[in-house]
Amino acid sequence: MAQLSALPIPAIPRVRLGAWQIELLPPAGYCTQYVASSGILGFAFDPQFGEHALGSDRRQAFQVRANSLAWLPAGCDVYSRSEGGGEYLRIMLDADLGGERCMRDVLDNEANPIGWRLRRALIKGGDCLEVEDLALGLVQRLQTICSSESPSYRSWMTPNRLRKVDELIEERLSDGLLVADLASALNLSVGFFARAFREATGRSPRDHIIARRLARARVLIEANDASLAIIASKCGFASHAHMSNLFRHRLGFVPSDLKVGQASG
Repeated sequence: MAQLSALPIPAIPRVRLGAWQIELLPPAGYCTQYVASSGILGFAFDPQFGEHALGSDRRQAFQVRANSLAWLPAGCDVYSRSEGGGEYLRIMLDADLGGERCMRDVLDNEANPIGWRLRRALIKGGDCLEVEDLALGLVQRLQTICSSESPSYRSWMTPNRLRKVDELIEERLSDGLLVADLASALNLSVGFFARAFREATGRSPRDHIIARRLARARVLIEANDASLAIIASKCGFASHAHMSNLFRHRLGFVPSDLKVGQASG
């Protein structure tokens, strides 16, 4: 993307997750012109006003509301200028959500809290699995908006595919495993895979990965005397604190409680 603004650009929180790139653009004036190399889902945190041309040479005034979604298809010519700008989330992804039509200023009550949680995770440098899950949430909201007739997702999650997913999770549980890795193993887009998996199992791929990490951690804690920091690393948690927080929120106790139980026995 050619950045035409002469104003200094603040550091941009940016994360690459497989074929996806997620970035939080600052609330600053801008003037930019480019051809979208992939589909781009946008979420505006602030109202924005300016001039743009999307997929044509005709420039016209635009106005978008805060907490609104947008979609640009791959290959779309884009010119956009705003003196005031506004904080804006962009997700570049390998999916065709809205077909070849551009969408902007789409309000959705369910997308609103997801967008703000993703903003917070990007700013604080959150866990990659959490960032990916929130981005998927926005993708799925736009999918729902774009099509009133959803395809049959559940039928794609056959027992063989579910078995392959579980085998890959167990094999790579200590790695920085992402939902994108599971989707790639089945040759599915991330958004399609996530929705099919949820409909087939009743929980999201992220929740499933976390549940398997917690289950392995409990086994390791009860089976040996390794430190909790080492066990956290073996189970794919970012740190001992990260593991303890998930234990507390999802199981109602912390790993050290299991150690105390062992000592008492």
